[in-house]
Amino acid sequence: MADLVLYDHPVSSNCLKVRFLLAELGLDAERRHMPFTRPRPSHYVELNPFGGLPSLIDGSVMLAESNAILRYLARREQRDDLYPSEPGAAAGVDWALDAWATNVRPALAPAESVALMETGNWDEGGGRWEDADQDRLGQALEQAAAALERFEAFCADNGTVLGEFTIADCCVAPVLWRWKRLPLGFDSFPKTALLQGRASNRPSFLAAEPVA
Repeated sequence: MADLVLYDHPVSSNCLKVRFLLAELGLDAERRHMPFTRPRPSHYVELNPFGGLPSLIDGSVMLAESNAILRYLARREQRDDLYPSEPGAAAGVDWALDAWATNVRPALAPAESVALMETGNWDEGGGRWEDADQDRLGQALEQAAAALERFEAFCADNGTVLGEFTIADCCVAPVLWRWKRLPLGFDSFPKTALLQGRASNRPSFLAAEPVA
């Protein structure tokens, strides 16, 4: 049995980022399925009062919030290349993780909701953007494009977020991969497009079993 337990859902981008890192690290985890929709089962809320996905158990350690789990796993495996132990070097990774979580991800989520979640069963990967309310989708795509323009100015030009592969790439890759299903081409964001392609073709990403 694996030492690690991951409370997981196949279509959750937050869960996928953790599975991506687990595969990159060569770690096995017992995956325990949780429903995507709320309310979550009472036994899970007792474990994680916030009810979010994913959650990770490692012996006596119980941890939630996907970016916190990324940091923990990289430190657990002493992978300074993925998350440096030296504060100055780690600062850039932390900035990237927090900037994505507070500035970019919230701006992309509405388009995903309108285009995919509202047009099909999200537990099975959702529907098609062609079936969405096109006016609402257009407004959401404008918001997303503005956020991607800022991210384009931030990220490196070699197919990684910061110039070298780190947990920041594990963080952003699942959402960028999902955007292949949305009608916003990345031609105007060449650095982001390169990152999208290289991260989603990385063997560890494919081993993480991306669904949506």
